[in-house]
Amino acid sequence: MRLMGGLLIVSAFSFCGVSFAGEAKTEIRALEALLSLLRTLSQRLSWGKEPLHTLFSSMDDPYLERIGFLPLLRNAEGRNYPDAWERALRLLPLPPEAMREAQALGASLGRVSLEAQLERLSLCIASIETCRENAQDNARRKCRSTVALWVLAGLLAALLLI
Repeated sequence: MRLMGGLLIVSAFSFCGVSFAGEAKTEIRALEALLSLLRTLSQRLSWGKEPLHTLFSSMDDPYLERIGFLPLLRNAEGRNYPDAWERALRLLPLPPEAMREAQALGASLGRVSLEAQLERLSLCIASIETCRENAQDNARRKCRSTVALWVLAGLLAALLLI
């Protein structure tokens, strides 16, 4: 009976470690979704020169749909894209550096020339790619150490209780 209790304690602590490690993966998923959106936006602006409303209404990303990012942009009217972009960014779990870059892009969205928007998009994409690479490296290290720490804490708790 004690062995079974000890295994349950270790399992519970292991589950906590895995769930904490999963939070880092959520940030990476948000960065990847934003990068995909920005690349599509850049490509379609440079090739088709479509208006922003048409671009956002035709984009499809299940993650960005689920959190409400794309619906906010689709409902933006006229030249109100910077405000809608700002509200939509608050829904994404982005690191501070990526958030600053995305906010700087949003401030010019639909308000400056096409060339300036494309230049700002390319700068933003490069910066967010760097953030994603850093987040992936940190997540690998953090996931391993977090899970190991929680498993060890579970073992210690089980030994103390048995």
